[in-house]
Amino acid sequence: MPKISTHTDPVLERVRALVAPLCVAHGVDLVDIAWFGRTMRVTIERKSTTGKEDPNGTSGWGVSLDDCADVSRDISRALDENEDVVPGSFSLEVSSPGLERELYDDADFRRFVGFLAKVKLSRPAPDGQKLLRGRIEAVSGEGAALELTMRVDNKTIVVPFQTVTAAHLVYELPTAAKSQGSGAGAAKSKKDKRRVSQKGV
Repeated sequence: MPKISTHTDPVLERVRALVAPLCVAHGVDLVDIAWFGRTMRVTIERKSTTGKEDPNGTSGWGVSLDDCADVSRDISRALDENEDVVPGSFSLEVSSPGLERELYDDADFRRFVGFLAKVKLSRPAPDGQKLLRGRIEAVSGEGAALELTMRVDNKTIVVPFQTVTAAHLVYELPTAAKSQGSGAGAAKSKKDKRRVSQKGV
């Protein structure tokens, strides 16, 4: 499965092998593990059971604070029992992807066809842009021939998937909120996340 970016940090790879089964046990999916300074951020989600994703309606992507706390507790325990996996001190943070969920591979793009997204490219698209903001229309082809099709400014743009270096969904106000205007509390913050942090040893 083509990845937009692959973590080559051997420490994170060892952590991923340790954490993935724990996430399965809790009924959640492991989205990503990354370092932010000496904070290890583990991102989890629970996919829609209806087959239709709605990030604007469920900013936690099916993940509650209790889910984050439970997963964080078990990861912390597992890392304590396997002290050689992560050398030195660090902080552990378990959270949901948030409203503007990052897209990591072609499977994510296929999952969110029809959604508004922002995509950064390593080289210009046919119209000269290196930063696309539009709707995901399709992902087609295989391997090196894999292509991403987006609708940008009423134009269809097709780029090689391998040129995508970063991407995330763009939060849109729900239709009801748009019609009500921008009154206080009408919209959720795009930074809304379910998050639990704790110190590691």
